Amino acid sequence: MNRVLCDVRGPLPGPTLVGLGGMHGNEPAGVRALEAVAAELSGDGLLRGRFVGLAGNLPALATGVRFVDRDLNRIWDVEGADDTAEATQRDELRRELARIRADSDGPIHLVDIHTTSGDGPPFTVLGDTLANRAMALVIPVPMVLGLADALPGTLIDSQDAAGIASLAFEAGQHDDPISVEHGADALWLLLGWLAMIPRRDLRVRTPRRRLTRATRGFPSAVRLVHRHALESTSEFRMRTGLRSFAAIKRGEVLAEEDGGVVRAPASGHILLPLYQSSGDDGFFVGRPIGQSWLRVSEALRRRRVERWLRFLPGILPEADPGSGGAAAFRVHPFIRRVFFPSLFRLLGYRATPLPDGRYLLVRRSEPDEVEVPPPDSQPRSSEDVNAPTSPPPKVTRDA
Repeated sequence: MNRVLCDVRGPLPGPTLVGLGGMHGNEPAGVRALEAVAAELSGDGLLRGRFVGLAGNLPALATGVRFVDRDLNRIWDVEGADDTAEATQRDELRRELARIRADSDGPIHLVDIHTTSGDGPPFTVLGDTLANRAMALVIPVPMVLGLADALPGTLIDSQDAAGIASLAFEAGQHDDPISVEHGADALWLLLGWLAMIPRRDLRVRTPRRRLTRATRGFPSAVRLVHRHALESTSEFRMRTGLRSFAAIKRGEVLAEEDGGVVRAPASGHILLPLYQSSGDDGFFVGRPIGQSWLRVSEALRRRRVERWLRFLPGILPEADPGSGGAAAFRVHPFIRRVFFPSLFRLLGYRATPLPDGRYLLVRRSEPDEVEVPPPDSQPRSSEDVNAPTSPPPKVTRDA
């Protein structure tokens, strides 16, 4: 298998959509989805811009294992070479992504396609920026906020730092053929949203209907409230029959670990229950968030309310080299405890404990510009009236 699965350029200039499949070797559905979409785009002459498909962990894909030495999607924040297979794969992918950036004229968006060991509906995972939200809202599946913050060293985190709008798309279960279809559906919807193909194209309208049916009855957005991390020596066994987004109650038995039981620490929805031998996380728990919360959050960020945080007691501005240009603050633990569940999260901040007992609050920067070509001049069909069709207004980087 080649690293570059496809590189399709349209006759007209436009954005670049990069898709990556097979970040984990036991998740080949993303590779197949990218190949299927590329095969259709190559011959129709309708593409504006550039569509690139990349394969992730090549040696792991060749053997069908999650990874060879270490998880490729946990080392994107690590610099320097080591002798692991995954470090080599990461460095090759970094070089390929740099070549794509250097050779693309328009804005770049990236989607990392995954599948899960347990059953459940498709959903998106993203760093909480307005640009990433706008991208995720194009795909009518549940949106999970906070999960990207809980997992260090992911590809999408590295792309956020590089100013590229990105998300991970969980397409379904590893071996379910529908996962390939769902992965392709997400790609077609993003191609339509970016006006890289006509938005009235059946390849855009049909995926929207299919994903809407697949996720009917599930919350439109959830925020992570718990991560059950595993030690390398843990003997962990998930309770059978759990699927992502199943409702759970606090105290409910979810798994067995090292001879004891693991109970739900909070009521909500279980996410990504682990039903494979390799993995760093047993499960996650999320709680629904309403559309009103998202609207208020967007309004506060567009008005740059974070500029006034420095006037709150117990908050000191901090120059953080990892903030990517976004404002950072050193916060007293009491202030963090009082305000983090509400104000700081509304503004997109994540908290990291510091050695002195305080917390460093940092939020991801928005890309310099989030622009897409103007929408097609042709009218939409009546069944597309309620679908997201226009990209968000330009988002400028924080000062």
